[in-house]
Amino acid sequence: MNQAPVIQVNSPITSFVSPGFKVLNQNEKQYAYHFARASWEGAKICYFQRSYEAPGLFYIFYKIFSTEKPQAVTQRLLQNGWSEEEVQQLFVYVAAVFQNSGNYKSFGDSKFVPEISEEKFEQFITTSLGYQADQVWESIRKYIYNYDKPYGLIDLQEKNGSNSYYSTNLSGELLEAVDKFLIEQGISELNTRVVKVGEDIHVLVASVNEGQKDLGEVHNHKVKLIYGDFAPFLNSVVTHLTAALQYASNDNQRNMIQAYIEHFKSGDVELHKQSQRHWIKDKGPVIETNIGFIETYLDPLKVRAEWEGFVAVVNKEESALLNELVNKAEEIIKCLPWPKEFEVDVYKRPDFTSLEVLAFASSGTPLGINIPNYDDIRQTEGFKNVNLGNTIGKLAKQSIKFLDEADQEIFYKYQSEAIFLVVALHELIGHGAGKVFMKDKDGNLNFNLENTINPLTNQKVDSFYNHGEQWHSKFGEFSGAMEECKADATALYLSTYDDVVKLLLPNQSEEERRNTVFAGWLFVIHRAVQGLEFYNPEQKKWGQAHVLARNVILQSLIREDPDIIKITETQLNDKPYLLFKFDQSKLHTTGKKAISNLILHLQVFKSIGAGNEGVKFFSDLAAVSDLFLNYRNIVIQNKFPRRLELQPNLILDDGQVNLKEYESTFAGIIESHVDHHLENIESTKDLFLNVQKLFQN
Repeated sequence: MNQAPVIQVNSPITSFVSPGFKVLNQNEKQYAYHFARASWEGAKICYFQRSYEAPGLFYIFYKIFSTEKPQAVTQRLLQNGWSEEEVQQLFVYVAAVFQNSGNYKSFGDSKFVPEISEEKFEQFITTSLGYQADQVWESIRKYIYNYDKPYGLIDLQEKNGSNSYYSTNLSGELLEAVDKFLIEQGISELNTRVVKVGEDIHVLVASVNEGQKDLGEVHNHKVKLIYGDFAPFLNSVVTHLTAALQYASNDNQRNMIQAYIEHFKSGDVELHKQSQRHWIKDKGPVIETNIGFIETYLDPLKVRAEWEGFVAVVNKEESALLNELVNKAEEIIKCLPWPKEFEVDVYKRPDFTSLEVLAFASSGTPLGINIPNYDDIRQTEGFKNVNLGNTIGKLAKQSIKFLDEADQEIFYKYQSEAIFLVVALHELIGHGAGKVFMKDKDGNLNFNLENTINPLTNQKVDSFYNHGEQWHSKFGEFSGAMEECKADATALYLSTYDDVVKLLLPNQSEEERRNTVFAGWLFVIHRAVQGLEFYNPEQKKWGQAHVLARNVILQSLIREDPDIIKITETQLNDKPYLLFKFDQSKLHTTGKKAISNLILHLQVFKSIGAGNEGVKFFSDLAAVSDLFLNYRNIVIQNKFPRRLELQPNLILDDGQVNLKEYESTFAGIIESHVDHHLENIESTKDLFLNVQKLFQN
């Protein structure tokens, strides 16, 4: 059996703190409460999307810890001969399963297992007061510690992976044909899963309403839409959104919520798109929210989305700085290296706020968001950006590995400002700039086919997106990483313009700005080096889009100038170690040149929908040489555990909404998740036993 990774007991914890909650009035608190409840009830879907066994683990852990507090579980286990360390090893595993919505890392898509023995883990379950071992445990027990193929990574089974979007008896070739067929039928894949039942293909649509519809045949297989996937969870989502309606502060919010409700009832993605149109128009709300099937990183085919819902309070001070960036964005975009024909015709000023998260109900929390992801809305109606300021935390100096002492000191000192700078430029300009050439349903193009020149070839542009085609379907498994790479690299490129940096850091001196910009570049490159652990050399596959994006940036820099980043093998504490030195003097010369060339290629490929050329360009930079494979081994020997998150909870007490916070421990994380999930616990069991089994054909 392969050596399986564990979540270490020294994993740091980042607590989400929200001072802004205290100044909300009760109406705003009620609005936030019901959106948070809707978000968390929907988040049970994430377990079903992550792995076959994840919903079973959720059910068992919830039953145990909703009956016994962690302190009581601790006493029970100690009395059964456990050590304190073994209890903590158990608790960090349970906390990580709750936070990642399953037993695969949300950052890396690789499996983790309990550090305690299989015998001890089973004893914890079978001696509990709240859960009596039943069919759920019997169904999942063989998967918990199994790290052999195909259970180590999330992917299609034919690529030696496992997933919960597709049944194991479906080939990638057939799935691609089904997806093409769905697009032709005008049906979005976003909120679906696909199973093969006998010789029929069932496309399960997430909705409250149940029913089915025959669509036709693909490769001699009948294709049916089956409505009602996750119906119990979405029914609760609708209930809480309906309750939130009475606390909405304007018509945009009311129209948005009504569209959400109709979308979750029917499963029609066009209605979710309508909700996003209203959401974009809701400028500068006190409480910011979004909910639905949003990001496609988890799906091996990158077309089906994971559940996500969030509620946050606006941080007015940081938002004012971001608004200054928005005010100047149209001028800033002119600094980018592509021709004006590759930029949107009319810049739609987006809302950009810095938020304090009250609830982020998904398998992981990003640093920032730029949505909606619907290209037709983004191009013509706009989008919103948010910076999730209280989710970042500050790295301890000992966790900033592999930098030389001087660079480590700069990064440690300026990390908060640097990350704020990079995330702001990443979200607003990195994701927001650039045009996508499309043909609409009436056959009209949104660009001049005769006069638009491809700057990479100096030839006329001859490709674009047909109606219904999406970025993800054109660029496949690299689509997410390419988009994140463009956004990160654009942030680095624009940080070389001091007037841009001044907008976000107005109180810094020239030297402080210079060091902050350098710290931002170090942030991206440091994450690239540390992220080598997420590369699987056996499958030649990266497990995380953002890490792959940053490694492509690193390789672009090195290829442009081998001397800009020097990586040296050395020893530390009798172990192999790496030191890398970034030549700050080259940041504005060969560094900027490399990044300019990278984002030009990525934007042109995206604009014209050149999937084959784009994937070839990107995969070449994504390749990991023998030298970097050796660096990867050294990184793994010295890796610092990834942080866990601790979120507060909104509770309703005698008609008043209060913010409940928890002790910053693994036990605190467990208690918070028990409080997040109040409804549909038995429905989770029923769906696991009756529907999830279809994915293990």
